[in-house]
Amino acid sequence: MTGGSFKQCGNSEMSTPTMSTFSIRRCTMADAATTAALGARLFTETYGPTHPEPELSRYLARSFSVESVREAIADSDVTMLLVEDSFGASVAYAYLKASPEPPAGVAGDRAFEIVRFYVDGACQGRGVGAALMEACFADAKERGSDVVWLQVWKEAPWAVGFYRRMGFSVVGSAPFYFGEQIGDDHIMSRSL
Repeated sequence: MTGGSFKQCGNSEMSTPTMSTFSIRRCTMADAATTAALGARLFTETYGPTHPEPELSRYLARSFSVESVREAIADSDVTMLLVEDSFGASVAYAYLKASPEPPAGVAGDRAFEIVRFYVDGACQGRGVGAALMEACFADAKERGSDVVWLQVWKEAPWAVGFYRRMGFSVVGSAPFYFGEQIGDDHIMSRSL
């Protein structure tokens, strides 16, 4: 975590005036509405074309309500990290929690799950995702974790590839329920 310091988003040729630096910090209760709106927007941008209405709106209401984000921020087993550009706009976030009963295939004594991990498409490929993931690893290690895991849609090769580059490997599979649609997800894990 950068704790308020700023990092360059990729090299200067890739940077835009609105995305040249970023910072990573823990979410506070004051960030609940912003984080909920960011989560809903990034989920819709990423999966809206393949996860249609009317279930999309129901899923967003359940998963990205301000109240559910507040509850997560207040939970001592949860860390929510927010990435902001140099103008203070939120461009990515991660939701990490202790996982006392990880799925089969996740090997370790103290697992943490990366529940959500989203980066605005305009910021992808500029180091934001890698820095945010490293912040997740550091937070989990600080809290005594020896392994992190996540669930990712098998039909999202860009996400699977990113997680592989960050050291994750596929250790199993699990369903993802989206209304009547059932997705087939990878379970991926990485030792710390």
